Amino acid sequence: MNRKISSVICFLLVISSLFTANTSYADDVCKGITYGQKIYWDGSELKPGQIGRVSIIKDTYLYKLSGNTLVKNKLLKAGTGYRIYNFKTNLLGVGGGYYINRDNKITYKTPSKQKLQASICASKKPSTSKPVQPVQPPVVVDQSCTGIAPGQKIKWDDTYLVSGQIGRVFVIKDTSLYKLTSSGLKQEKTLKKGSSYRIYNFKTGLLGVGGGYYVKRDDRITYKTPSKKKLQDLACASRKSPAEQPKIPLHNKKPVNLGPQVFNQSTIAAKSGMDKMGNAYLYVILHGTPTSLAVVDLNTNDVIGEYKLVDSTSAWGLDIDSTGTLWVAGTNSGTLYSYDPLFRKLINHGHVLKGTNDTSIQDIFVNDQYVYGVTAYGANVFKYNKKTKTRDFLLPTQKYKQYAKSLVVDKDNKFLYVSSGSKAEMVQWNLSNHSKVSILPDKYKNETYVEKMKLIDNRYLLTKFYPSKKAGIYDIIGKKYINEFNSASRGFSDKNEELNEFYYTYEGKLYAYQLGTGIVRETNASLPENTEALSLDFVRLKDGTKILVGLVDNKGTYFLFNPKTNELFLKKFEAPPQPVNLHLMFESPDKKHLYINGYMSGGLTQFDTAEKKGIQLNGISQLESAEFVNGKLYVSAYPNARLTEINNPELPWEQRGTSVLVRLKDYGQERIPALISLNNHLFAGTYPQFTTSGGLLLDYDLNTKTYKVYENYVNNQSIITLHHHGGFIYGGTSVHANYQKDKDGAKFFKFNPANPGQKQFISLPLRASLVMSLITGPDKNIWGAADGTIFSYNPSTNNFRTVKMLPAISGRYGNANLLVGKDGYIYGTLEGRFFKMDPKTMNYAHILESGAKEIAQDAIGNIYYRHLSNLYMYPIK
Repeated sequence: MNRKISSVICFLLVISSLFTANTSYADDVCKGITYGQKIYWDGSELKPGQIGRVSIIKDTYLYKLSGNTLVKNKLLKAGTGYRIYNFKTNLLGVGGGYYINRDNKITYKTPSKQKLQASICASKKPSTSKPVQPVQPPVVVDQSCTGIAPGQKIKWDDTYLVSGQIGRVFVIKDTSLYKLTSSGLKQEKTLKKGSSYRIYNFKTGLLGVGGGYYVKRDDRITYKTPSKKKLQDLACASRKSPAEQPKIPLHNKKPVNLGPQVFNQSTIAAKSGMDKMGNAYLYVILHGTPTSLAVVDLNTNDVIGEYKLVDSTSAWGLDIDSTGTLWVAGTNSGTLYSYDPLFRKLINHGHVLKGTNDTSIQDIFVNDQYVYGVTAYGANVFKYNKKTKTRDFLLPTQKYKQYAKSLVVDKDNKFLYVSSGSKAEMVQWNLSNHSKVSILPDKYKNETYVEKMKLIDNRYLLTKFYPSKKAGIYDIIGKKYINEFNSASRGFSDKNEELNEFYYTYEGKLYAYQLGTGIVRETNASLPENTEALSLDFVRLKDGTKILVGLVDNKGTYFLFNPKTNELFLKKFEAPPQPVNLHLMFESPDKKHLYINGYMSGGLTQFDTAEKKGIQLNGISQLESAEFVNGKLYVSAYPNARLTEINNPELPWEQRGTSVLVRLKDYGQERIPALISLNNHLFAGTYPQFTTSGGLLLDYDLNTKTYKVYENYVNNQSIITLHHHGGFIYGGTSVHANYQKDKDGAKFFKFNPANPGQKQFISLPLRASLVMSLITGPDKNIWGAADGTIFSYNPSTNNFRTVKMLPAISGRYGNANLLVGKDGYIYGTLEGRFFKMDPKTMNYAHILESGAKEIAQDAIGNIYYRHLSNLYMYPIK
């Protein structure tokens, strides 16, 4: 965008602000609230300083905090409620130094931001109740020049707009024309009533007709401005033709493939079964690019085969039909596979989700005729005909759901039972007419979803809830839940016909539920510490012993349990590490090293940009963001939104350890997409998964090791980018939170780091679902991406410049990355495209049209990006 066009839009913004009504009182956040007024919330008064309320659902203790020790004070009875005034980690303060544990014995509610603001206003005396005005620059329309050619004339009223014009003045009474000099206004001549003049700029109380001449803005003139659309058309018509546009310099060198950087032996899911010859197998999905299927002979513990699941980077759904054939559902393209253990042959049945926006199959159920499956993110159910090798149907479970998580079908193929989320729902689906009836009691609908199901005796529907670790038994004939128990395993076993019981694990112990009596039997069999069963299946070994088999970790450890003797044996199979898809990528402060994280299974490689070699640190899970402070590296780990410190900087990279500083799952959060540092504080923004509100802002003090959280910081949205600029921290949000999508557009905001609770929203010039990758550009303005649009924001003038690269993009946490190159250009990746942009003109060129994610830079200016499991370098020269 050239300077004249920029000035047109800038002048329009200020002119329009001059015509805006005086809003200092209209926008007063305390308008209508008087000092001392009582503010009511949910039927009770909201007291000064109150931030929420707890309801006791199970008897719990009140504690007095003495130093760092909790001392029991008294028992609070179920059914009572208390006001909350402050909080600490896992504690809610009722005042006076007394606290309640934040656990499943209570429910915690917070007032809306409007209610809290009203309470603040009511508690302040009028003299101190001055409102905080939000930053609200006028909206600038997005740069879209479709149908407008360079040099085209733009008509407005009875004349044509000219380049740089922002309005027109009509003289209704004779008035003076002034020259603005260093000593002030100098009258030049009289402008006669009835004449009119184009306006190009303005100053306080003055309108500029060009050449340094002005008229006073008073009752002797009337001033008109074109519509935003007209000014946009003028800006488009004033731009240079493509032949006149300065080209972005690109060399002809191709990106260099530096190969896979993270290798893991990591298991995702498992299923055990037998072939027709009586051989028993453990089928295990190995994470990698692509994902692999490992087949383990349970009689010998040998890996007898490894098969690449082409088109898939993970696979969660496994089931075995009556012939012993294993069926596997892959993620990324919705590919369905089958494996015949007799012939040791894997068959790819293609993309069963073809023609939809779904990419992930979450679970499958297989019978003799069909493969049924559930999907994300459309929350659909599909039915695949094994005989015709075609998809019979794909239908939604419910409106406004993103996940269909688990399913089973009865033996008669009459009803399908399916769960969806978030929040949890479970329906009985009539396969003859596709009618659906909800069968989930309200008390379970605050769960995220039903993680796994098992149908026993065609009557008892076992359901495992997430994240509460509760399980229940639904009686299909009685149409009600008949029991509830604790379970942490990924599902349940089939019924042991001899003992009339099924099995599951909780807190590392194996339990048996006896169906005849409803009694839970502890088997006294224990799993390795901090593990649970990830699969539970019966097989028979060569010696005739019927055993229960289950995978217990992602390292290949599994157990063999004999239900008759209650004996449990652990075994571990060995498989070669697989290259895995790369995820987060960032550089060291001196840019000598890149750090590259593995998707899902983790691992963090330190890559020497001079030597072009990497060293992998294991024991690191999938990361979402990272920040260096005082020589230490802080990362945010998924799942459970763990803020983590990588310890022992004096040790070699591969020998370092980690310490978790904060687990934000306690606040319903799952990811930390945004992390920055300032003045020995870490500021983090989160994506929630287990709440009904938005993400939080974390302020962690590295000196004192204490922190504050600001929950639901932007209502029903996630914080996905933070950036320090000019004394403020700026942030951007995603409309996605808790597997739901907020109806309002994504937000651009700022706050003073000394007072994070007082944020100010900045109006974007377009509506977007994601505001991402905020950086400081070479022009010292803030650059970022709003969906498919790159923007530059000047905090001094509140002016935006924008260029739309794509009409829309995918993703929930961010799909754009920007940096300033050593050569002064902006480099970025957006929806897989790799581009270079001139920050002065916002002209850009694509280096790659697809296949580029993340972005980083080394000390000499080479640019790096990732594609699947490989790291690539784009030479700057």
